[in-house]
This record gives sequence, structure tokens and C-alpha cells, in this order.
Amino acid sequence: MTSERTSEVGYMTLIAGLLDILEEVNGVEVTEEIMFTNGKRRGEHIGEKLGTDKDPQTAIKEFLEYIRPYYEIEEKNGCANENGYTADIKIKNCLIKNLCMNRGLPIKNPLCKSTHGLIEGALSYMSGMQADLVSVVADWDTCLGTVEFKQKRVHIL
Repeated sequence: MTSERTSEVGYMTLIAGLLDILEEVNGVEVTEEIMFTNGKRRGEHIGEKLGTDKDPQTAIKEFLEYIRPYYEIEEKNGCANENGYTADIKIKNCLIKNLCMNRGLPIKNPLCKSTHGLIEGALSYMSGMQADLVSVVADWDTCLGTVEFKQKRVHIL
């Protein structure tokens, strides 16, 4: 039987190796986009499980409760505005941050883009609105960001 710590080190070694290869072949920008897209698709799958047509406040509440085993995120200062809804979020504990800290990777790396995509994908799917995570400030203790919900644009052909 393997310990939780041994499994975590094994997963991070695998992930770090894959990231190194992706960055070497594609560069950091493309690798970040790949990680964002992967996270967004995972978020959409979560959104599908949790349901659609939710107001932003409900979507945030249900999503944060669902991901609580892996991410400790709080909503701060949510408010409706003329464009939709805006909520500040505080990420205290994050699966990605913990893995990076244990592996000695910097806090700002393509794996963070996976978390951004996860949040945006789930909240967009659940609310039917465009949810963007903006103004992210990251450090080892907490990460702060703002989720902006806006009505999706309808393209007329």
C-alpha cells in the first residue's frame, strides 16, 4: 500500500515532467493555453453535473461546495452590476499550489491556468453567462481574484 505522500510525489513528478516537455516543445504561452483549456473542460463537466440556469450567486456557492475537498475558496464582496455580477474570490488552499510547493515549482506556472479554466468553465456552464477570472494576485498563502459574469454575446450571421 502506498502512502498519500508517496502518491502525491508520484503524481507531481509525472505532471512536472509533462509540463517540461510541453513547454520545451510548445513554449510557455501555448502550454498555458493547453492547461487552461484542459481546466475549462474539466470545469464544464463539473457544471454539467451540478446543473444549468443558475444565478451567479447560486452557481458560485454550489461550485465552491463541490470542489471543497481540493480547493478552499471563499466568495467575497459579490454584487450585481449593470453588466451582470462580480464576485471577489479568495483561494486559501489549492491542490495545484500544494503540489507546486511540495515539488519546488514556482507559484506562477501553467498549472495555475488549469485552475483558472476550471473556475471559468464550471461557472460559465452553470450560469449560462460568460464567467471570467480576472485580476489574479497569487502568493503561497492566498490567491485573490475577481470573477466577472457577463451576458454571452449572441452572434447574428
